[in-house]
Amino acid sequence: MKDLVKYFKMMKYALQAKMIFILAIIFFVLGILFELTDFSNHSSSYSLASLYLALTAMYFYQLVFSTTVSKLVQSSPMKKKLQTVGPTAVTLITSLFTFTVYVVIRLIRITPQFLEDNGTTYANTYSTILFMAVWYFLFSAYMSISYKSYIISIVIVAVSVIAILVFGSTTDIFINITDKLLIDGSNPVLLIAVSLGIILIGSLVGYIISLLLYKKPISDMAVRYALRQASK
Repeated sequence: MKDLVKYFKMMKYALQAKMIFILAIIFFVLGILFELTDFSNHSSSYSLASLYLALTAMYFYQLVFSTTVSKLVQSSPMKKKLQTVGPTAVTLITSLFTFTVYVVIRLIRITPQFLEDNGTTYANTYSTILFMAVWYFLFSAYMSISYKSYIISIVIVAVSVIAILVFGSTTDIFINITDKLLIDGSNPVLLIAVSLGIILIGSLVGYIISLLLYKKPISDMAVRYALRQASK
């Protein structure tokens, strides 16, 4: 617990910490606004609100990891934790928080009247929860690679994003899975549990990747600007 508190405290020493934190807040607010103002297609699993909220959590990974580019932290015994368990733990906590916020809002909004007014079903509207969990999984893996192998991570995330967007907006794969996970056709308890499992597995995968890549130097391309700032 003490280490976790340290990770959060260390974020204020991240390069461009204020800007990154402001961006996280902006994405969080936009995600909430998009969900509340209903900028969505109720026949599709694609949800801009869930995507923005997922991105919010990923900024916290950057806040923790980027502290390690400083010369002081490079020689600190905390360096390994700040590149592995630290960003993973902080991102998981913020991911669970933003996920919970999204799910609560969605559960409040999705009523029989809402379904009737929009000509949709529980499976359609709740499928965005599963869609959001998949984004968390993808981003967790991406962030654990991005600082060490920038080009490879970009290629992987580009292919994955295209695949998810295509499947989420043009097919019923998320809707069909959601339909099977809904209890009595409307109760999303099992769906939420499975989605949480996907988020936890994503964090575990990201953590394992960060351990495997720990000894690999930080990609100069990924943090060129940050390193230049740190050397001043």
